[in-house]
Amino acid sequence: MNQNIIEHLFNVEREAAELLLNAQTEYDKRVGKARSNADAKFKKAYEKIINENESIYKKSLQQIKENHSKELDSFYSEVKNRVQNIHSFNDLLEKLFFKNCG
Repeated sequence: MNQNIIEHLFNVEREAAELLLNAQTEYDKRVGKARSNADAKFKKAYEKIINENESIYKKSLQQIKENHSKELDSFYSEVKNRVQNIHSFNDLLEKLFFKNCG
């Protein structure tokens, strides 16, 4: 009878170990699936944000280039159309370079 009780306790322990192993296996499977789903959702959201920011960046860059081009053209036009007073410029150079020399 004692032998049967010990054998029964070993069987109960073996079954408990099997249940624990099955539970661990199921847990690992569910965690893996949940992680995979979470990673997929993250990747999708991340790519959406990246694409939106890339679009905003490209539009902003294009606008900056257009504004720069307009401002540069305006500056060139202003400089090109400015009246030059060569006599006054030469007088200024004369004063700056030769006034203190002699």
